[in-house]
Amino acid sequence: MLNIPFNSIKKNIKLKISLIICLVIVLIFFLFTNRIDHQSNAKRLAEEECILVVEIPPSSYTSNTFKAKGYDPLTKKSCECNHYNRWWSSYKDEIEDGDTIVKKKGELIFSIHKKDSIINHRYRS
Repeated sequence: MLNIPFNSIKKNIKLKISLIICLVIVLIFFLFTNRIDHQSNAKRLAEEECILVVEIPPSSYTSNTFKAKGYDPLTKKSCECNHYNRWWSSYKDEIEDGDTIVKKKGELIFSIHKKDSIINHRYRS
């Protein structure tokens, strides 16, 4: 039979419990900070605006960021939309020359107006 002192077993159990408590605290901290980042990111994205009739679609550019050139449908002035978040970039293959991109300030909907349809993409955190 093994002769292990009771105090040694007790210390080992206390050490394991302390380690588990520390890991749980760290996990809660990361979950909480991740939630705050999503909320602030959604607020920042809601403030962005771009309304553009596309002449050079974003798929024409090689960068990972979203970039499209065209003109404002109301003023007919040349303009460009640049966006550095993955939200818009994930839809750049859906956008073609002649489509209209609509992202209104205060909204979390990115729309692509085609000749015969409208594709709405809602932001999900």
